[in-house]
This record gives sequence, structure tokens and C-alpha cells, in this order.
Amino acid sequence: MIVVVAAEKGGTGKSTLAVHLAGWSARTGKDVLLVDADRQGTASIWAEARADLERKAPSVVRQYGRGLRRNVRDLSGRYDEVVVDMGSGDIQGIEALMRVAHLIVVPVQPNGWDVWTVELLDDLSADALEVNEDLRVTVVLNRASPHGASLDVPAAQDVLRRFEHVEDSGLVVRERAAVRRATPYGMLVDEYVPSDGSAVRELGEVYRLAYGMSPAESVEIKEAG
Repeated sequence: MIVVVAAEKGGTGKSTLAVHLAGWSARTGKDVLLVDADRQGTASIWAEARADLERKAPSVVRQYGRGLRRNVRDLSGRYDEVVVDMGSGDIQGIEALMRVAHLIVVPVQPNGWDVWTVELLDDLSADALEVNEDLRVTVVLNRASPHGASLDVPAAQDVLRRFEHVEDSGLVVRERAAVRRATPYGMLVDEYVPSDGSAVRELGEVYRLAYGMSPAESVEIKEAG
């Protein structure tokens, strides 16, 4: 399965979602490839820090520009799961991967400027679906205010309902200190101490969106098998 985490705008927490999808999958014993297609290299930095911790990690390769689609497609035949951390605003790369991916996860901050960037991805999805019927493109509201009374989330969800090909996952991942502090040091949020159950649950729902089960359920299946 090829899962791409992509956003038209930077600062949406894209790499955080990508490393959790890849990291949790690798921890279940799957052979996972994390493709760092963002020139900032955040996913690669996370993987290097994780290697220093000597914790289970996905394989990592850096790849951008020409040949990205072909290489991702070819590599997917060698791994159980492929997760791509796409460069922000790399529209050409996003368009290319839409033609081979099974799922595009689009993290968007719940404010007007960010939400309307989805319109371009909606147009790209329409074209990609003509050649890739398996494609699913879905938005996750990420880095939302931790204060539940904020009106930004329902306002953003109202905008998302207007798009035809990009769906609203209904998931909201809020800004959490545990997430900010865990990932730069190569950890996943459920490895961070003190534990933040809300952060673990919210990111776990993104994993469920991609793979149909929570990280904990994946581990239970591994242990039972």
C-alpha cells in the first residue's frame, strides 16, 4: 500500500503524520519504507534520531524530482507499506503520486487560508481518478487549537464539505506539547513520557484511517500471530 502525506501549504504538521504512520507500521514488524520527498529532510532527521535510540524504524530513502512516481511504484513491490512525506507545495510531485497512490492524507490547519488550498488538490484529484480508480484523498485537520470551544474547526469542516473529490476524514489532531517534544528526538508520541493520552488517541485515529486499525490493535494482531 502506498500512502502519501501531502499538503499544498507548509507548516501543517505533514512530517509528523508521515513518521507516525511509518513508525507505527514498522513497530508491528512490517517491512516499511519511508520516502522522504521533502527537501527539508524532516523525516530523515527523525529516522536518524530514532536509530540513535536503537528503536524499531522503517527503512528511509530520500527521493524528489524526476523519477519519483516511477521509483515509489517500483519500491512498493519490495515493501509491505510505503509512506511518502511529500514536499509542501510540490504540486508536480503530488500530481504524479496521485496516479500510483492508494491514499493521500492531506493535513490542513483549520483556518481559512489553509483550508482553501484544498481546492487545487480537489482539481488534481479529479484528473488522477481517471487513471487511478483506487485513489482516495482525505483531509485531516491538524495542529488545531487544544481548546474545544474554538470555532475554527467547524468553520473549516463547513468549507471541506464543498469539495467533490477530496473528502473530509472528520479527524481533528490538536496541537499537543507531547507531539512537539517527541518527534525531534526520534520518538513516537506513545513513547514520550509523561504520556499524553489525547495525543496518542488522535494520531492513532490517523493510523486507523490509513490501515483500518489502531496501532495498539496492529501490535495485538502481530503478537497473536
